[in-house]
Amino acid sequence: MENKKQPRSRGNWVLVLALFALCLFAMPAMAEDEPKGLMDVKLSAKPAPLAGDVEKGISHLFGVLEDKAKPLSVAEIQPMLDFVVNVDADPKDIEPAKRFGGRGICLRRDVSTDLSRILKLFYNPDIPNYLLCPAVLRMSGWHKGSEFLARTRGLWEELPGLTADKPVVVRGREFEETTPDSFAEAYYGYDLNRLIILVKYQGKNVLISVSQQDGKSEVGRKGAILDDTRWDYFYSGQEGLNRGMIGWMDTYTYASGSVQVFVEQDAAAPRSTVFLFKWLKAGWAGMNVVQRSHIYDGTLRYVRSFAKVVESPDLTPEYLAEGLKSVLTMPDARMNTLIQEYARNFEARFKDDPKLQDSDYAKVIRDGGYAEVLDEKDRRSVLALEKLKSMLGMETLVTLGDDTPQPVAQAPQVEAAPESVAAVQAVEVAQHEAVPGS
Repeated sequence: MENKKQPRSRGNWVLVLALFALCLFAMPAMAEDEPKGLMDVKLSAKPAPLAGDVEKGISHLFGVLEDKAKPLSVAEIQPMLDFVVNVDADPKDIEPAKRFGGRGICLRRDVSTDLSRILKLFYNPDIPNYLLCPAVLRMSGWHKGSEFLARTRGLWEELPGLTADKPVVVRGREFEETTPDSFAEAYYGYDLNRLIILVKYQGKNVLISVSQQDGKSEVGRKGAILDDTRWDYFYSGQEGLNRGMIGWMDTYTYASGSVQVFVEQDAAAPRSTVFLFKWLKAGWAGMNVVQRSHIYDGTLRYVRSFAKVVESPDLTPEYLAEGLKSVLTMPDARMNTLIQEYARNFEARFKDDPKLQDSDYAKVIRDGGYAEVLDEKDRRSVLALEKLKSMLGMETLVTLGDDTPQPVAQAPQVEAAPESVAAVQAVEVAQHEAVPGS
């Protein structure tokens, strides 16, 4: 019996080693392949290093994020703020030092809005912040116990009394799930810790948002980017990559971090600068396959969708929060009916898309079956995005009725709903925390 088993065992080991060799070959090849991505990214092959004093300021911010007992020193981050506030040239060919095991990028863009509006949209308990960057986030939310949720006043209310020597510091813990990336069209869910700082610098209102991923992400799942400008994406629910012979691989985002700075350059114009430092380590079997072009492509997708929302002249924060109440507090029966309509219309529009011709994908959407892939929190996020699109005048896949108030020049004070959006989000967070591996 032993003589018969040995060849079989040897054969199994040969197969394992062959598969491992294939992966070792395929993953570096993926990393070396520098696609321009959806945003036609073109980065220098020899980027200049970020200045050492700026790096020191970034390290201080991550130190404050990681250690609640460590006080924030505005003096420590002054060189970083000088760089962010005063740089006019595009910093895309400046590379920050490696952090969290991954390479980093710098991105700078101006948006036509003031900081108060950004805060009322991006850091408002009644507006899920994934709707402010729908090209890169499918859903997000604050975990219970976050300082942010315990605040009794909005961050925008801090601006009139903001000073250089007394910054406002707020912490929180979030969950996020991405849209399909432009590299292998996989999407990921993960937790992160966030530090929010408001400070007056050189007479300008400045918001600093620091984030660091908390542990390895959930396994990557197959998706598809159908129309990035209209925020149309497909989520299969199936583990793996949407990429040829390596589609079966279990991939993860192992670590990520970002320092995002919003500088109000001119409140009257209005004009604000968005500056982002970002690092990412992701891949398979602990190997990082992420290149700078991948990160930069994602940040450009982010800032394009962010600008579309915050620069909309009609979409006031009050108008958006009021419109979302009907979605985020609607009864489950109504939500499920709308999702069935959404799934049928999704199939009608996209069944002939080349990306959905794969037999597994075709089975998912056939006869409105896409609804079965979407759980309760997925369904809420789908309808919230459809509501946002309708409020921006974009084409939608589902009709949400005429219950959205019309925008007005001076939005009225929003009355408290019988069941607040923040309360609904707390329930969604609790459901998220119950998912194994989240």
